[in-house]
Amino acid sequence: MTLRLLASICLLVSCASAGRDNPVTDDGPAGDASGDAQPDGNNCATQPCDILTQCGCLATQACDIDDSDVMGTACRNVAGNAEMEGGSCSNTSGCVAGNVCLSGGICRKYCDDTADCGQPRGQCIIAINNNGTPIPDIPKTCSSNCDPTNVAAGGGCPAAQKCSLFIADVNGVDTNIVDCDVAGSLNQGGNCEVNNAANDALCSKDHLCTSVDANSTFQCRRMCVVGGAAVCGGLTCLAFNPPFTVGGINYGVCN
Repeated sequence: MTLRLLASICLLVSCASAGRDNPVTDDGPAGDASGDAQPDGNNCATQPCDILTQCGCLATQACDIDDSDVMGTACRNVAGNAEMEGGSCSNTSGCVAGNVCLSGGICRKYCDDTADCGQPRGQCIIAINNNGTPIPDIPKTCSSNCDPTNVAAGGGCPAAQKCSLFIADVNGVDTNIVDCDVAGSLNQGGNCEVNNAANDALCSKDHLCTSVDANSTFQCRRMCVVGGAAVCGGLTCLAFNPPFTVGGINYGVCN
């Protein structure tokens, strides 16, 4: 799966373009933190351990991708300060059992179905790959359940990142999701144009780099819920066309 920041879409009243179009690859686990000790024989569905059930490892370990060859599963250590889903990580031991540290330094939860993910926005769609090659027999992980309109309340992203709007390519089908990305410092009306293109990394938390004048200019605009809580002050919450809906919530930007 690749992600791209919301791009080349239209508001109900005018055309809009938003953010960067850089693919985000979800490569295998970061770092090497495999546990030395392996428990005796077991009846796990996957050998030597099973990721979804966390069967087959010692109580102080977690079942994860075998980072020695990025093939199959293996038991790994869990750091004493390991993070939950959405937390920041620098190696595999930095995430609690049932989570994996992926590119971008974020702990992501393994899943079998969207019901396993945080609701209402999380979706079981992120397939893990190794340098672009899918890793066989490894579960998918959840996209974030972060709140793009209120990161402080919604959480779900490391401290230096923000929750933003993305279109994910899932088996050739465009799927709307929210996920974590780099946060800048510019607020409503800030110029986020770089080399005649939008650069969402310049916009602060709760803001998205957009254009409402056929890509002539790009500004940071606060994200909002169409018909939801009033967060735009004297501005209007403009919906995207087609609507950008995640978990039944219709998102727009203040303008």
